[in-house]
Amino acid sequence: MDREDRRDALREEVTAADDTGMIAGEEFVALHAALPPDHPGHGTIDALHAEIHSASPDRGKIEEHVGRLRGIPELEATVVSWWERPGVQRFVDDLGRIGL
Repeated sequence: MDREDRRDALREEVTAADDTGMIAGEEFVALHAALPPDHPGHGTIDALHAEIHSASPDRGKIEEHVGRLRGIPELEATVVSWWERPGVQRFVDDLGRIGL
């Protein structure tokens, strides 16, 4: 399987993962709603969302964004709950294994 085929396969997994709520837009909306309008965390939420949906998601960047969001008290429990889901961990692990 070449790099392009692996990217296509990963994209299919991302789409399927949405069924588990892993990347559901509602979760990102909920994270935004938990913060005051001028909170700098909004940028990190958007960056995480963009990275997950990018053509070549970067595991390190995803982990960095998650780490920042976990440090925001208003978001910590929600982010930890999302991050620890098996589907999310499988997605992140796959990114590391196929080297996108």
